[in-house]
Amino acid sequence: MRFLSICLCMLAVNAAATAQEMQEDNVHVRTWNQFAQDVLRFHQQRISNKDVKVQETIGGYAHLPDFYIQKEYFLGGNHIATVMWEREKQEHLHSIEVFIHNKEGKVVRDYTAAFLPQYRNAPTQTLISFHRYNNGLHAFRSFDASGYRIVERCTGSYKGKEVNLLLDEDEIAEALADVHTRQGIMVSDDYQNCFGNLQQELGKYIKPQ
Repeated sequence: MRFLSICLCMLAVNAAATAQEMQEDNVHVRTWNQFAQDVLRFHQQRISNKDVKVQETIGGYAHLPDFYIQKEYFLGGNHIATVMWEREKQEHLHSIEVFIHNKEGKVVRDYTAAFLPQYRNAPTQTLISFHRYNNGLHAFRSFDASGYRIVERCTGSYKGKEVNLLLDEDEIAEALADVHTRQGIMVSDDYQNCFGNLQQELGKYIKPQ
């Protein structure tokens, strides 16, 4: 009986964990699908009643040639979006990238959502990126639609010195832990010159704007 009780207890724990995982998966699916819809809606609003130029091509993959229709949108000389639709099911969004420029024409923010071919449950990638320029440096910090900080990149030169920084999600977490001890890459001159006061949390920008 004791062995049976232990087994039943383990089953209950496993069931609870599975239920929690399913709930988290459902939240993820809803959040990422909503983000893709919001980016598409934002793009459609931006091009409405504007003199937008569109370049259309067909592309695909080695195992799926001619899979998508790609439309690139240009406004005032700026590339403002790239949208791909499945060619055989043109109501199915395949991927979307939307770019926000400053007065100088530089990208300051961009939004991305992408689905795998023939997989429609949810986007497999979502990105919200913030960009910063400092003399010869270009840095960007990216989040996913769940609000996680997942990549930081900086390239260029500063006062004659070449800079090339790349941090993935795990490296960012480690570096953030080191900040409290005033150690690590995030307190370095290169990092500060690159990222400065760039947005550190997704905040209101989960909604494309």
